[in-house]
Amino acid sequence: MNKIKIVIIMAGLFSWFTGCKEQSDEQDFQDDKFKVGQIWKYDTRLGEENSVIKILKVEKYDSSGIVIHIYVNGLKVKNPHNPTGFSDEIGHLPLSKDALLRSVTTLVSECNKLPDYKGGYSTWKEVFDNNKGGIFSIAVKDAVKYVEEAMIDATKI
Repeated sequence: MNKIKIVIIMAGLFSWFTGCKEQSDEQDFQDDKFKVGQIWKYDTRLGEENSVIKILKVEKYDSSGIVIHIYVNGLKVKNPHNPTGFSDEIGHLPLSKDALLRSVTTLVSECNKLPDYKGGYSTWKEVFDNNKGGIFSIAVKDAVKYVEEAMIDATKI
């Protein structure tokens, strides 16, 4: 085996042994409970009991405190823009830590691969930085309901 292959293998093993560090951005806040790549069960809406959340990013702001960015899948959200009439995921939701603490029930796993969320996060961040957007301080299931209602209302405009 040549030296390059050994270095690549060792880097992969080091990454595997040390956790999910390669998934976090350096500016991410290191929270005591919520870590990038975790999957959690949560108190879901009726009919979405298999839905889970994935932690995408953890940040701390002077104005808003700790913000946990999540991906939610296993949903049945009414979506008039989808040919099936439903969406099974929400790619990005920013929540307060307290809202997430009130929602989660069981840690399923850690160090999971992240979906591509950078587009949704970038859009939110721009709006948030311009004081035109915020974070959810309600339970995840209520935030899902809010997103569903907003999608339905958007078709009425």
